[in-house]
Amino acid sequence: MVRKADFDQDSFINAAIELVTLGGPGAATMSAIARSTGAPTGSLYHRFPSRTALMGAAWLRALGSLCDHILPQLAQNKPDQAVRSLTRWTQENPSFARLIMLYEESDIIDGPLPEELHQKLAHIHQALGKALSSLLKSLDKKLSPGNMALVNFALFDGPIAAMKPALRGGQEISAPCMNAALACCQATLKILE
Repeated sequence: MVRKADFDQDSFINAAIELVTLGGPGAATMSAIARSTGAPTGSLYHRFPSRTALMGAAWLRALGSLCDHILPQLAQNKPDQAVRSLTRWTQENPSFARLIMLYEESDIIDGPLPEELHQKLAHIHQALGKALSSLLKSLDKKLSPGNMALVNFALFDGPIAAMKPALRGGQEISAPCMNAALACCQATLKILE
């Protein structure tokens, strides 16, 4: 008779994300994650070969969720809708948002990832890059490093900066905050070359 696993990958990933949102990346140790889920540490290592692999899976889950919400608008070359989707996603997914908006990927993933995770993250980054390039083309702007940096700022860095104070304070994203995120996007897109 096969024994059913008491603890699954999802519970460990969710615990890691929650620990980071409460205490920062350093709070998500393997022993803390095991304690949080009530699992033996061995069960955790049975599913993830390292903390890096577990944290990479957490980052991938949060970033993938964001991309699922924002890439459809980018595919239709609708930057305003993309930023609105970003702010809605942030409201609906506060733990994911705090993970990927308050920390850099290198803060969370502190070593080499297993190849499968590395490939999945690379695929997401490529999809985002392709979407930003497509948006520049639709706006009849040149595909230059400067414009890529500006469109990235317009859609992500600027709006995220507008939401960070609320995220840090564990508060909901207010209407003025959402308006600031959208205004940042619109103003930045106007200065593309």
